[in-house]
Amino acid sequence: MTLDDVASLVLASAAAARAFAPDVRAGMRRLLGAGVRLGAESLIAQNQTAVRPDAARLDDTGGSR
Repeated sequence: MTLDDVASLVLASAAAARAFAPDVRAGMRRLLGAGVRLGAESLIAQNQTAVRPDAARLDDTGGSR
């Protein structure tokens, strides 16, 4: 592989990276946003099942248990 081949490969790679960078950036943002939404949804689902309805009840004297 000659120096001209290496230079051509580097220039072609740089041009491809510059052309596809906005698409890659948008795709990554979309994937990360979906991951955040799924993670938040699963955390909300876990917290809703862990709440006990009798946890904050007061006894007859007005004090807590």
